[in-house]
Amino acid sequence: MKSITSLSLLLASGLLCAAQNKPNMLPASMDSIFKSYNHSSGPGCAVSIIRNGKVIFEKGYGMANLEYDVPISRTTIFDIASVSKQFTGFAISTLIQEGKISPDDDIHQYLPDLPQFGKKICIRNLIHHTSGIRDWPQTLNYAGWRYDEIFSYADIMRMVKHQKELDFEPGSKFSYSNTAYNLLAAIIEKVTGKSLRAWEEEHIFKPLDMNATQVADDYNKIIKQRAASYYPRNNDFGVVPGALTAYGSSSIFSSVDDLNKWVIHFTNAIRSKDPVFTRLLEGDTLNNHEKVSYGYGLDVSNNRGVYTISHDGGWAGYRTLIMNFPNENLSLILLGNISDFDPTGYAYQVAGLFFKDKLQPEPQRENMNNLPTVPVDTMLAKKYTGTFQLGPGWYVTFTLGNGKLLVQANGEDKFSTEAKSDSVFWVPAYGSSMTFKKGENGQVNALKYRTIDAKRIMPLQRRVSQLRQFTGSFYSEELETQYQISLVNDTLILHHMRLGDYTLDPDPVAEDQLAGPIGTLHFLRNDKHEITGFGLTGGRVRNIRFNKK
Repeated sequence: MKSITSLSLLLASGLLCAAQNKPNMLPASMDSIFKSYNHSSGPGCAVSIIRNGKVIFEKGYGMANLEYDVPISRTTIFDIASVSKQFTGFAISTLIQEGKISPDDDIHQYLPDLPQFGKKICIRNLIHHTSGIRDWPQTLNYAGWRYDEIFSYADIMRMVKHQKELDFEPGSKFSYSNTAYNLLAAIIEKVTGKSLRAWEEEHIFKPLDMNATQVADDYNKIIKQRAASYYPRNNDFGVVPGALTAYGSSSIFSSVDDLNKWVIHFTNAIRSKDPVFTRLLEGDTLNNHEKVSYGYGLDVSNNRGVYTISHDGGWAGYRTLIMNFPNENLSLILLGNISDFDPTGYAYQVAGLFFKDKLQPEPQRENMNNLPTVPVDTMLAKKYTGTFQLGPGWYVTFTLGNGKLLVQANGEDKFSTEAKSDSVFWVPAYGSSMTFKKGENGQVNALKYRTIDAKRIMPLQRRVSQLRQFTGSFYSEELETQYQISLVNDTLILHHMRLGDYTLDPDPVAEDQLAGPIGTLHFLRNDKHEITGFGLTGGRVRNIRFNKK
């Protein structure tokens, strides 16, 4: 989950306030905001500010390559990841404007080799993430791909052609699917007779003189001035390897210098009401009439009280964002090459230099670190032990250990708590407190965690002999991969040859459900009550079938 960097101290400083009215103060203000990256000993970011149609600031902070001591500059090339989707959206909008396709066309009209699923999937379902097509990163990971290796466009297309059933009825819900935009790329190629790379070069990059921007459809191709991607490791950094050609959803490489040209053109086209561009901002409506704000590769919404058109991206160690504030005549581009870079948090810090008073304050994070820890009677602490349900398939269990109350969410490690009162316990690992509540009978039957009211449950009691029924080999025809479940020291272990081992925990409430870091396994039985397989669900993927061998 992304965190938003606190703005309070920076925005309170006279330096930042002064920058709002004194443009010459902007460089110093930006250096202050990005001071943690303004050095030559680690990765960093490139930042650009466009105000009233002109670039008023662009600069690189940190290093593009730590092995060769190459600093980041305005021309450094980054994988912009899902920020690429707006370019695919532009191509689709152009074809609609030319009358070559319609949002209501069945995608099988252009891609007849895709499974029928017994449902009509329209182009608009792909555009607005309402198709039910499985998201490829987690699906291919389930099939055995590791995130530090090659994911190719061909891999994604094979995956879709093997999909056995949709995650949900088309148009019934919004679920972000990178695969949908890969399929849009395939439709563009089918209709135009050109590769997506060739079409975007002809219609976007060359006309705008974005000469350093390219669609990566060959992961072996040399990309000059490319920033390497990194992750923080103890007091050092590690390289995040990986090769990706998921064009349509991702895999455009560009710089802030090139993206400035696109953003200025985009802003002018929206202002002049160019129908191809204004269509990019159109959302959709679900079958139940609920609105979907996601447009053509762009999220259109009011964030912190300000109208915003934006999209972020992340792959390997790259973290990227283009954020437009049309009513403020301001656009921001942030491209980073370190996995813990938070472009959205920094974008709002920069935006605060220009219209701080219009931004609603971000929700304050709870922080009890500095409050004194109080002793808790052991008898009272025992009343808090047990299991509470935070949501479907999501539980926390409290136990006593070394005189402390310990908390463990299913699939996670145990963490210690700190008592701040006789009912409020701070969990440093969660950055949040948990407050125990008593019912009318005086018994502790619920707790409050952030905005969640969790009820105490009585977990099912399973003997070791009952756990053995879940063991065996399970094969997915869809993914062409096999998992082995074994009982080791009274613990269920899920094994995959390429991915390794995962611990599985029985669901405290659902009799035939196990959960672990990989996701949730819901087991299926025949008329004889024998286990025949399970459905694997996690994140943006639902119910992939595995049959017991």
